[in-house]
Amino acid sequence: MARSYHHGALAEAMVEQALTEVRLRGADQVSLRGVAHSVDVSPSAAYNHFAQKDDLLRAVGAFGLAALDERMARVLAAHPAQTAEAARARFVGLGRAYLAFALDETHLFQLTFGPICASKHVPPEAAGPYRKLVAALDDLDEWELLKPGIRPGLDVMVWAATHGMATLLVEGAVPPEGVDGFIDSLARLVLIDGVLSTEASTVHQP
Repeated sequence: MARSYHHGALAEAMVEQALTEVRLRGADQVSLRGVAHSVDVSPSAAYNHFAQKDDLLRAVGAFGLAALDERMARVLAAHPAQTAEAARARFVGLGRAYLAFALDETHLFQLTFGPICASKHVPPEAAGPYRKLVAALDDLDEWELLKPGIRPGLDVMVWAATHGMATLLVEGAVPPEGVDGFIDSLARLVLIDGVLSTEASTVHQP
């Protein structure tokens, strides 16, 4: 007998089930009928909430973006001081959080930033992770830690470089051990003294 859900609870149950399946096998292996079967409802009931599989996957992708944002928020909370050292730690920690998310949540990362979700997410400049990057770079600029004249457009460059590294990591083109070298190289490129924060190397990524 099919399970009965309160209004809205079925959609939540389907997103939760789809999230579990994406994490285990990847978005390509998820089907709307399969998710409906897993939560014990008819396909027609599922279609009342999600007209097609991509609609369900976009809801999962929104969860992925929020999960990344939460990781980055924890980095900021761990380094709240208004000092140059803390500004460095926030910048480096945000990069590590992004890369750790890609490694820990590979399938979810690929969905969140893949073609299914790309056209439906808020613009990058309005998304939480991007705003945190911009704020971290502005902070470095205020502390005069950035190389002269480098700030305009730096947020796009840093995001593109970090996302590119994340993609290489999840595709196996670069081993996880390459993260430290990447972070170090990025710091040398953008920081006036090229020095990493001593705090940053101890940032824990849950």
